[in-house]
Amino acid sequence: MKVRSLCHAGVTVRNLEEAARWYWEVFRLPLVAAGEMNRGDLERMKALYRLEDCSLKFGMLLCPKGGTIEIFEFSKTEVAEHRWNSPGVTHFTFDVKGIFRWHEKLTARGDVEVLTPVQNTDGNQWFFFRDPDGNLVELMDLKFNYILLRYLSRIAGFFMRKFQFSSIYKVPVVND
Repeated sequence: MKVRSLCHAGVTVRNLEEAARWYWEVFRLPLVAAGEMNRGDLERMKALYRLEDCSLKFGMLLCPKGGTIEIFEFSKTEVAEHRWNSPGVTHFTFDVKGIFRWHEKLTARGDVEVLTPVQNTDGNQWFFFRDPDGNLVELMDLKFNYILLRYLSRIAGFFMRKFQFSSIYKVPVVND
């Protein structure tokens, strides 16, 4: 058994239609599926959602090359600030070209909070912003690293596993 790819990321939004429209306007991600779960549906899935007397709408935004972002609108929402040093998902990242143009475009919109200037790490250029619902999003231009990740990641992963990170993959010896 093995994982084939990352399928989707889930993001909670205040209003599904507004979020779908925003992600279309900014990134051209079409809404390709949508549905609803009523209070009874959520009650049966209480162990997952941990909500009472609540319903939800959900939709799938299609990214280029097949990944999706699943957006959720709950009838009851709570605003919670997630911190980087807390376990859990912190953000998701879009691979883009022309990072400075993206930074300019998002800064000019006025409906997002651009949190950093464009940064440069190991040849990658990136910055963070919060979407209109406060979700943390990163845009990254991988530059030449795109080719490495796209076409050589399996080989690189093998060598990193065998050498640089070998201690992580050693099977502990169990003594009886």
